[in-house]
Amino acid sequence: MPVRTAEPGDHSVNPYRRLSASQMVTWQACPRLWYYNYIPKLRGPLPPQIIRGNAAESCISRVLRDSPSLVLANSGDILKSPILEDGKPAYEFDELWPAPSLLTLDETEWPDSRKSLEEWALSRADAHFQSCWDSAVADWESISNRIGDSEGANEQECRDMVTNGILMHIDQVESCLKARGGPSIDSWRSGEGRHDWPAPDGFPRVWVEPHPCAQPLGSEVSWCEAWEVARPWFVDPDAGSFTQTTAHPEGWFQGEYDLVYRWSGRPSVIDIKASKGKGDRSGGYVEQLRLYAWLWWETHNRSEEVESLGIWYLGPGSVKEVPLPTSGELHDYGSQLKDIYTLIHANDPSIEECPAEPSPLRYFDEGGKPSKVPIDPNPLARCVNCDLRGICENGEHELELPLENRIERFGHAWPITQMGSLKTRVNATGTVSGLRGPRLEDDGSIELSFKLLDGYDRAKVRPSRYGAPKIVTRSISDGSRVIVEGAIPSVWRGEMVLELDDKSSISIAGEEVSEPIVEIETRISVIGRIWSVDAFPTGVGTSRWSVTLLDKSGSAGAVAFKQFIPVTAASMRRGDEIAILNGEVGEFNGRPQVKIGPNTRVVPLRSSDDLPEY
Repeated sequence: MPVRTAEPGDHSVNPYRRLSASQMVTWQACPRLWYYNYIPKLRGPLPPQIIRGNAAESCISRVLRDSPSLVLANSGDILKSPILEDGKPAYEFDELWPAPSLLTLDETEWPDSRKSLEEWALSRADAHFQSCWDSAVADWESISNRIGDSEGANEQECRDMVTNGILMHIDQVESCLKARGGPSIDSWRSGEGRHDWPAPDGFPRVWVEPHPCAQPLGSEVSWCEAWEVARPWFVDPDAGSFTQTTAHPEGWFQGEYDLVYRWSGRPSVIDIKASKGKGDRSGGYVEQLRLYAWLWWETHNRSEEVESLGIWYLGPGSVKEVPLPTSGELHDYGSQLKDIYTLIHANDPSIEECPAEPSPLRYFDEGGKPSKVPIDPNPLARCVNCDLRGICENGEHELELPLENRIERFGHAWPITQMGSLKTRVNATGTVSGLRGPRLEDDGSIELSFKLLDGYDRAKVRPSRYGAPKIVTRSISDGSRVIVEGAIPSVWRGEMVLELDDKSSISIAGEEVSEPIVEIETRISVIGRIWSVDAFPTGVGTSRWSVTLLDKSGSAGAVAFKQFIPVTAASMRRGDEIAILNGEVGEFNGRPQVKIGPNTRVVPLRSSDDLPEY
């Protein structure tokens, strides 16, 4: 079962705060790097090399989905999967799947040798490649936080990698052929034994008829049959991102397999890497695969272990075998990973809990083989080229960042709030009026809303769209005097709004406690350099402009929607210094945020061309 969806309501884990193998690799490389990436969201720009990986994986997947007994070598992409609005394959609609309606090719056109199968498969790659490449380029160009241009991704190199990946798959097909189709060949020939999560092949999820290329029981296995039986599970290339992940039974860890071969009777997990296997990342790939072995074991009642693990390096076309975790290691992973999840995801860790303690920098040769000098003798070698070297205490790179207290613009002196001093949470006291609720939800949160009255001042108190409080006094009622703590303030149509989430609380206020509503400040002005452009309006799906800003004291996000997007947004880029005047303080996913509204001004101050690079 390569897909296990954690349904909402199954548990109290925030689906946006699950641990993943890639996060674990980052944490093991350096906890402080993880902190900067995931708490203040300081991430480096994406290079064009990711085009190569996305295009290669998409093309290989489409070839694997094709059938040599149904699809001519020069056909178009005729086995596309029907996809629902949420991006998931339409498994419940059998009539939408294309394979059952295709005419079987004449047997004289079926590949009957490794050579002819290779010729067919590589012709299929030719048929798919250009659209996969163009789509990967378009996807990368839609990312605001990118660097370089698409010419930096070598198209021919990617095409060669696709060839290597297909040939490695045909090695599996040949092994299946030599094993006479493996233990499931008879049930497959009878139209039985289809997996609960079948490999994408153009047929519905539930299909009990024999495949058109199935031969009589007891006969020699054909190359077409071996192709069908050996086909691994992989993420459907037409499905939306992260729609076919696998979640831990308790919901706090998730991953996504590249290939899962099952023809031998036991699963083998393969990770595809569109690289040569050189550099430190090859060490992280090994640990990532071992975590996938643990995840498979956990999601199969701890009763089924994978048979093998491997990394396909598409550059040299080589397979790196990865040692399987021992039984003891499988058990240890669970407790170790749960401890890390509790530290960094169940709650927001402090920067002190994520020390700047990088692991040794490792060296690998082509194919992921350890170099003659496998580890750099400098314990801080990882810091030398780190994207965050100008921010982290271990780095020796000085960034030129502002730290202003005021600025003169538009005939007015604007007080500037330093980003490290942004106050996104407030307390308020007052009398409850118009109480609705409280109502206890399944996840332990409490739904309620009311007006908070404090003399002539008032505020609307309500749950945020991202959650509700779990600590609310049982004595709350109309007329009771309470203190609301840890609320997120905003102003909507002239009215103060206090939004509550799981970091907020409501309790009865003593007479000596006073947090006047009138003293809540929601307007701020900031000056910072753009670290990243996180979103830019596309006219299709994205209708916001958002950036991450830095000054010497800290960082914050800034966001504008629709008509409030500044006219200067199109000209602003990474490294520019800007001022946001009269913005509204906010918070998004735990990060301070400056919201740009109707009376906010965004002012370019200095261009990145006039400042030292990050």
